[in-house]
Amino acid sequence: MKVIRKWKRWLAVSCSHGHLANAAACKAAIEMKRRWKPETTMHLGDAVDLAALRAGAMRDPNATDRSASIREDFDAGINFLRELRITHFFAGNHEDRLYSMQNSPSAIVAHCATSAISELMTAMKEMKTKVTQYDIEKGWVDFGGTLFGHGYMFSETSAVRDHVEMMGKPIVMGHLHRIDRTAGRCIGAPVGWSIGCLADIGSMHYARRNRSVTRWAHGIAYGEYVDGAEGCTVNVVSPVEGEWRLPI
Repeated sequence: MKVIRKWKRWLAVSCSHGHLANAAACKAAIEMKRRWKPETTMHLGDAVDLAALRAGAMRDPNATDRSASIREDFDAGINFLRELRITHFFAGNHEDRLYSMQNSPSAIVAHCATSAISELMTAMKEMKTKVTQYDIEKGWVDFGGTLFGHGYMFSETSAVRDHVEMMGKPIVMGHLHRIDRTAGRCIGAPVGWSIGCLADIGSMHYARRNRSVTRWAHGIAYGEYVDGAEGCTVNVVSPVEGEWRLPI
């Protein structure tokens, strides 16, 4: 008897960073979803930015990020998740910052973090979105034999390869803000993808001294997978000279 493999469509984005999101990139993601009609839509983390809660901003009384509105950031981040109608959300390192700050010695910071987590989880529940927490071992979900997650290592030369070799399987990740495809040095040479970001790169002032910013790029990932079997295709579309030429 011939076994019929049922392929499902997926779409994934990452690192939109709340109020620092690039409007054109977010619009392209929503339009790509409308055209592609995926069964599974993922945001791979850092949907909010929380610049005011950065350790550097909290230490430096003159840091401009101290005045960044957490309310505006949260509203923008959650509104985009609602517009994209995500089915899966992966907490990134920026969301994980909230969990760490729940135990802050500052009662104000602890209350802010706890309230923000509650608001984010309430939104996920209302959208019936599956949430995967930030965990280097457990923070991955398998679709067709490929692991999707936010990402953890950030080496300029080997981060994608390191994730593939750590997990021993193909991976799709965000976190790095760059588009990259690298095979792991494993039997079978599993491939890892970094899918870029949706943030307005020029507005992320706290990173503007890092050389790695020169490689940052906008990206939307999409493909197909087979439930309960090995089979997943990965494609990434990025704008050309600022123009989004969507493939479908």
